[in-house]
Amino acid sequence: MEYRRLTPEDAEQYRELRLMALRTDADAFSTDFNEARQRPVSATAKNLANPAAVTFGAYGEGRLLAIMTLFRLSGKKTSHRAEVLAVYAREESRGAGIASTLFGHLLAFAGEWEGLEQLELAVNSENSRAIDFYDRFGFTRIGILPNAQQTDGRYIDELMMVLKLGNE
Repeated sequence: MEYRRLTPEDAEQYRELRLMALRTDADAFSTDFNEARQRPVSATAKNLANPAAVTFGAYGEGRLLAIMTLFRLSGKKTSHRAEVLAVYAREESRGAGIASTLFGHLLAFAGEWEGLEQLELAVNSENSRAIDFYDRFGFTRIGILPNAQQTDGRYIDELMMVLKLGNE
């Protein structure tokens, strides 16, 4: 298994996995599949080159199995914070510890990122598997954002979670 930061050269595999995630687990993400499908691979490559949005991937036998992004806020008053986004593991790789190991890499990177003090995320409030995952890493539940997403005439609430880093 190879765990590493993704680069623009990984754009095609990243885009393929991201579209799979949006199609198969639509309620887990605020991005719409059809909107994402319209974006070219070049836009994905540009995103992977953004120094404020660091994306990590787990590869097995040359195939991208899991992804997650750490997006650092850029404002003078908010640059101590980063959001955890776009976390996904292929169904067949779940339960094998791949996502946990990859998340460990993300946390290690975050811990070394100068001035970064806090990680934040939003997760579908009914996604107990994802919530348990973040609980295991020490995230604290700080509230519910009601009606955070609207899809097909129904609403999805999101649980907001935060993790204080030890480098404050």
